[in-house]
Amino acid sequence: MPGRAKSATKKRQDAREAHDDLMSKAVSAYRAELAKKPGIKHRGLWTIAKDFEQMNFKATGNYIKLSHATLARLTAGKRSLAEMNAAKSWLSEEETKQVRAYIEEIGNQGFPLSHRRLQEHVDEICRARLGNNFPGVGKCW
Repeated sequence: MPGRAKSATKKRQDAREAHDDLMSKAVSAYRAELAKKPGIKHRGLWTIAKDFEQMNFKATGNYIKLSHATLARLTAGKRSLAEMNAAKSWLSEEETKQVRAYIEEIGNQGFPLSHRRLQEHVDEICRARLGNNFPGVGKCW
């Protein structure tokens, strides 16, 4: 929204997305280096991480630090922290979009949405997928 400062949460979210995007590009570059023939010298993890940090700084003016250890872990096929946390979520990505659409719909109609009603709606979605044994999302979800 123009004319308004971003919240601290939104700033962190944008920074995390930029970091993840840069890291995925670095993972692709390192995999390309590993695909080179054995006799050809290739760049290492640390070099690729530093190169991408510098390229990003020159392009955007923002310094994003990339860890060579994280680059190695992601190249080996391990999941990122965001992917692990998404797997622990009660709602899938599509269900989250449905909840957001419901919130917008209620808001556009001018009705206030209470936390309790939103919780009931999310519980309905989760029970449809997980069955009647689903205990509910709880109080602090």
